[in-house]
Amino acid sequence: MWVEGDVDAALPVLRGPMELDGYALRPARVTPAGEGVLSVVIHEGRNRQVRRMCAAAGLRVRRLQRVREGELCLGALPVGAWRHLTGEELCLLRK
Repeated sequence: MWVEGDVDAALPVLRGPMELDGYALRPARVTPAGEGVLSVVIHEGRNRQVRRMCAAAGLRVRRLQRVREGELCLGALPVGAWRHLTGEELCLLRK
């Protein structure tokens, strides 16, 4: 994801315990991936979770890009495109 703000100051907040709507979130795995770019792995997928976490840490999200859903990697699938899942991929999502 591409963000604006002090990434170094936000990292401990993003990696630490957080609460959204009275629900304690599992800690996210957040890794800097360049100037103003973060790689984030979340475990719940609450409503607008990543944007709300960033706002709590003082960051503004400029752009989000999902690259994986569970064990299913999206690869080079263009924005707005879709494809049928293989049987193996369906099994991965049902875990």
